[in-house]
Amino acid sequence: FKCGGVDLAACGSRFVVTASRDQTVKFWDLTTGFCDATVSDHTDWVRCIAVRGACEAPRGGGDSSSPPDAAGDATSRLALVASSGNDRTIRVVDAHGKRDAVCELRGHDHVVEALSFLCSSALPAAGAAGRSSPSRDRLASASRDRTVRLWSVSSGGSCLATFGGHENWVRGVVLHPSGDFVVSCGDDRTVRVFDVKGGRCLRTIEDAHPHFVTCLAMHWTMPVLVTGGVDNVVRCWQLD
Repeated sequence: FKCGGVDLAACGSRFVVTASRDQTVKFWDLTTGFCDATVSDHTDWVRCIAVRGACEAPRGGGDSSSPPDAAGDATSRLALVASSGNDRTIRVVDAHGKRDAVCELRGHDHVVEALSFLCSSALPAAGAAGRSSPSRDRLASASRDRTVRLWSVSSGGSCLATFGGHENWVRGVVLHPSGDFVVSCGDDRTVRVFDVKGGRCLRTIEDAHPHFVTCLAMHWTMPVLVTGGVDNVVRCWQLD
């Protein structure tokens, strides 16, 4: 047994989610310490997971007959867990209840190394209950096929864009808090920023690390990007 990924949706969350070489995704109850649910839909090593917190419904005065979001898709309110790995299939499930499947995304030609929902606090912002941005339904993925893909997880799921440019495996990806940019890193030692609307690479940081760049993360309010590499170094980048 080897754990391929761990994600805690938010401080105060009841569950921690893990992915493993045993081809499963597990939900662990932090109160009891027991496994609450196991998702066994993958057919190979599950290498990565991403968690999206729920969007609260309006409290009082709301029109129950109105659509839950601009797209009219109730998926926008759900807490979701996305997972992928060696089977190249991204599976998205409801994080609560019976962990029902929400959508299945296919398109990568090699192992999927990383996933990212919109980079934001997993806890709803004060006064934001009942509101949902279209970017909330977006999921970014990074693959050994040297591409980064942007997906919509609503209405059954679809690929919105494919970004090329990396010259080796893509190891990490984050979706900028604005929803306008996707940032990735990989074994070509670069960090790349892609413009979602323009569908092109806006900036490339060459030799971000002297060896493979294996992971990256971004704060949801401060303009700071953090990268890690095989060189055993963590670097912080000030974003423009």
